[in-house]
Amino acid sequence: MGRHDGRAAAPAAPWYVRTGRAVLRWLGRLLLGAVAGAVVLGATLWAGTSWESARALAAGAAVVVVVATALAATLPPLPDAAPLPPRSPADGPRTRRPDPHDDL
Repeated sequence: MGRHDGRAAAPAAPWYVRTGRAVLRWLGRLLLGAVAGAVVLGATLWAGTSWESARALAAGAAVVVVVATALAATLPPLPDAAPLPPRSPADGPRTRRPDPHDDL
């Protein structure tokens, strides 16, 4: 039952593999934050905001994106979606089919 079923756990990856994965994960987050900051910088400068304000807004956006991606990684995965039931002849063109995520 669950974790107590007696099976051996998968062996942990070597330290260098775990470190490499963590580095790549954080590089991706930082790259996404840098892109978001560059977009905010360009948009605010284009809109006529001063250089100091545009830089502060871009830095804020970059930090928010990096923190948001790190927090999003802590969420549990969604449960597997159940398959949709087959369509019946009673389903008309405007009938809404049930979504497996309706009860979430």
